Formats: sequence, structure tokens, C-alpha cells
Amino acid sequence: MRHPDRPNEMPTFLDERTPGSATPRARRPLRQRTPLRVRPRDPKSPGPRRPFGSRLRSHIGYQVLVVLLVIAVPLVIVARLHDAPPPIRVLLNDKPVLVSTKTTFGALVRQRKLHATDGRLLDVQGKVLNPHADPGKITLNGDPAKRTLLLHPGDRIEVHDGKDKTEPTVTKRTMLPGRNPGNPQYTLETGKVQQITTEGKVSGEIVSTRYVTKGSSRTPPAVALTFDDGPWPGSTLRILSVLEKMHVKATFFVIGNLAARYPDMVRREEHAGMTIANHSWDHPNSPPFDTLPARRIDNEMSMTNEELRKLGVHPELFRPPGGSVDDNEVAIARQNGLRVVNWDVDPRDWAPDATPASITKAVLSGIRPGSIVDLHDGGGDQSATIKALPDIIRGIRKRGLQLVAL
Repeated sequence: MRHPDRPNEMPTFLDERTPGSATPRARRPLRQRTPLRVRPRDPKSPGPRRPFGSRLRSHIGYQVLVVLLVIAVPLVIVARLHDAPPPIRVLLNDKPVLVSTKTTFGALVRQRKLHATDGRLLDVQGKVLNPHADPGKITLNGDPAKRTLLLHPGDRIEVHDGKDKTEPTVTKRTMLPGRNPGNPQYTLETGKVQQITTEGKVSGEIVSTRYVTKGSSRTPPAVALTFDDGPWPGSTLRILSVLEKMHVKATFFVIGNLAARYPDMVRREEHAGMTIANHSWDHPNSPPFDTLPARRIDNEMSMTNEELRKLGVHPELFRPPGGSVDDNEVAIARQNGLRVVNWDVDPRDWAPDATPASITKAVLSGIRPGSIVDLHDGGGDQSATIKALPDIIRGIRKRGLQLVAL
């Protein structure tokens, strides 16, 4: 029990004495300790840093572990390779290839990304009829095999691509009704004509067409004047004026792009009763017209047909630039509704050294009943042809021959 008169201090211990003294020493009162305040830890603040020695030992331990792994992993791989059986050799397209003993036929195909291309069936124009006509194949020792088969030493794996093939052709012969000119036509002769067509057996696409005269032919007492390479400013209308004054019908083989440029001249020819025919779109003649790709030949004909139809003209005749023609060209012309017409008399009125006299002489010395004469109203200066034309017309008539259009 605390005495009310005693100060507020800790009790003393009587048994603690100062050495050499019989009086007990009073003990210092104990200091009261203030309780520690613990601050909450900030989650973003780093933890207490470990001593430098501890961190150094951890870093050295990590490096030692890495070195041990670098040494140990190759040793394990080498040991396993030493225990694995050696690879086997197979032939892939006649070239040696090493594979493991557990490799299957299918695994090799996948690993090497082997693929066999199918062969196609093409029509006579090169278009694809069947893309898988001749399937490609990958063989094992010369035969198809299951992909799960294990490969053995010396096995032969070969990739065989299919081959492209063009469809076979058939030849058809047809007698045309009545009497007809040839195709290509060189004269006015007519007769019994057999049409011989070669076409694709599957597609029916025409490869070539030719015409053969059977039996005797008939030749009219007439000559046809034809004019190429127009319409041409300064020439066409002057030639047309001569023909009209002398009551002559002729044939004009016009170039498509010129017809588009000078449509009024084409209308003038038609109004005068002349025959208007197709002479290609832009007159390509080098290389020769008949050696051009089939698509180009077809475009030359079809584009000119379309342009002339815009002017109310429906051409039925075609004259190839330079007169170059083959059976394929005849077939393309037929598909465009055209018959090929050339000539048997060429006075070369387009030549730079041509004169009215030389042109007239060449025509009159070359004609016979049924002749087709090739003259020009375009392509350059045709003043020599224009001057020669009246004498040519008179000379033909003096021989008792008529002048006709095709």
C-alpha cells in the first residue's frame, strides 16, 4: 500500500548496499519506456536491402549454376545421341537423304514439303478443260504407299508431276450448198466447195478451216476492183467520185480505226452502193498477220466489225494485211462471220515509184475473166492510182469484161 506522504517513485531494495557501507543505497527509479510506433509499410517502397556479401554470394551461385547447365546439357545430348541408332539413307528423287530410323513415309513428305502437281487437259486454244486430268503422285519404291509405313535403308521416294495434255482433234468435211467462191478467195470463180474443219474433240473449238473446190468451176466474164487501207482524206472521196461518174461498183476494205476517225467517208461509200469489207483494226503486217496470236487476230476482226456495225454496215468479207493467211486465220474469220478475200492481180500502186502509166499497164496485162485487182485508196499519197483509174476502167471494158463488186 502506497503511503500518502511518500513521493511517487519506485521502491528501493534494502539488500543492495554500497561496498564498505552499512547504509543501504537507494536504487534509481526505472525510466518508463515509450512504446514504439510501428509505421505501416508502403507496398511501393523496396524491402530492406540485403547485405552486400549476401548479394555477392547469390550472384556467384547463379553464375555457377549457368556454367553447370552449359556443360551438362551437351553432355546429356551427346549421351543420348550415342545411345540412338545411326540414321538411315534413302533416295529422294535420286538424291541421298539421311533420316532417322523412326521416320515414316508421311513424315518425310511433310518435313520436305513434297507436292505433286496435277496435269491439266487443255483445249486447242490452250484453255483449261480439266485441271486434274492427270493426277500427280508421290511413290515409295515405285508404287503408291501408306503414309504410316516406316522408311528403310535404300528406299526410293519420287515425286511424279502430272503432264498437261491437249485434247485430241477431229476433222469434219461438209459440202456447201450451191456454188461458192473459194475461201480464201483469189478470183471470182465459183464451184462445188467442200468445207474441211478441224476442231477439238472435247471443246468443239475450231482449229482450222479450209475449202476445196470439187469438180469444174465457173468463171464469170467480170473483174472486181478492190481498194485497201481507207478511208483516207484526199484520196477516198476522189476515187469514189471517179467510180460514180463511170458507173462502177467496187469493194472497199476499210481499216477499223480509220473508219472510227472518218465515219462520214464510210457512209458516203455505202450510199454510193459500194461493198464495204473488213481490213483489220490497225493493219498489223510485221510480223506477218497470220503469225500473230489467235486472240490478236480475233480482236483485229471483231473490233472492226463492231465499228462498222455502228455505221450501219454489216461486213461479210475480210482481207488480211499483206494478204498473209493460213487455215487458222480462215477459221477465226469464219467465227466472226467473215470470208477471207485476197487477189490475183497486184499492180503495186502503193510503191513510191509507181506512176499512172505503170499502174495501168500492170493491171491490164494481169487481168483475165474472174480477176480480183488489189488497189489502194489509203495509206499515203494515192494520186497516181486516182489518175490511172479511168484508163483502167476503160481498158477492162474494152475486153468485154464487166466491173463488179464482191
